[in-house]
Amino acid sequence: MAHATLKTLAKHTGLSVTTVSRALKDAPEVKQPTKDIVKAAAEELGYRPNLSGVGLKTGRNFNICAIFPVQKPGDMIGDISTLPLIEGLTNALENTPYHLTVLPMKPGEDPLLSVKYVVDNHIADGVIFNLTKPADERVKYLNEKGFPFITFGQTEMSIEHPYYDIDNYDFAYRAATHLFNQGCRHIKLFISSLDYTYSWHKIYGVRRASLECGFQFDQHKDTAAGYEMEDYQEYTRQLLSQEDAPDGIICSSEISAMVILAGIKSAGKVAGKDVHIVVMETCSLPAYFTPPISGFRQNFHNSGRNLAQMLIRNIEGEAPENLQLVDKPTFYQR
Repeated sequence: MAHATLKTLAKHTGLSVTTVSRALKDAPEVKQPTKDIVKAAAEELGYRPNLSGVGLKTGRNFNICAIFPVQKPGDMIGDISTLPLIEGLTNALENTPYHLTVLPMKPGEDPLLSVKYVVDNHIADGVIFNLTKPADERVKYLNEKGFPFITFGQTEMSIEHPYYDIDNYDFAYRAATHLFNQGCRHIKLFISSLDYTYSWHKIYGVRRASLECGFQFDQHKDTAAGYEMEDYQEYTRQLLSQEDAPDGIICSSEISAMVILAGIKSAGKVAGKDVHIVVMETCSLPAYFTPPISGFRQNFHNSGRNLAQMLIRNIEGEAPENLQLVDKPTFYQR
């Protein structure tokens, strides 16, 4: 069966092609009953706009590109947050003319290369990327190019740009406060790297909680950064064998928590008794650890939806300062 066109809809409804076109665009001069008739006919006949024709007029290809890092050789497991994030992005694009392309960023690759590839080859109308740094060259490049984008994470730059983020400062502050209330006196913060903005937000959050509760937090001594995941078990074992061993640990993922639990056991310590753990989680997996671990839940389905919706608004011309959102994670005490 031939694809329905504006002329098909006009013939079916008895309206003019111009009226049908305006009704589909929700033009204010078309009355709501007429819009309802046209949209019902479009649904019934399976009408879809000719994006190639629209693209010729607007220069758009109705594609958005998400650039995410991929699992590197030797990793025990991939990032379990990626799938719900992509699902959230995809769900947000339903009933819109936009489609999603996911561009993997290889381990060790210059993050700017992928962004330049999208812009130079016009892969998409807008781009999403994560792992932002305080002074992120991708933000500077895209801003200079006038190319629509949104970051999953914040920067410390003077450039106003769209971003969506999880409040890592709030997470670390509340996690540390919870541990102090559990009787902990020496907290260790595990983070992936000091390169990223969210890592510094966590450091500042723990520092604030420590000051308020009357304890010391030394950024250099009490932060573990840059370790490979497979090294966490041995590092934790050695850490807990020291005289000034921490009695509270904050970690950034379910996988790191699992490996740290193994390190606690190999040190002859008991989790939940000798040392308490709080985790930033993306699912309920920590509820099934032995013992269960309290965590702060990030909703990555919601993150993906927000990122896609805000990027489309940016593509359509909305000001960056209106497209900045930070969500607080939800605490699950176990």
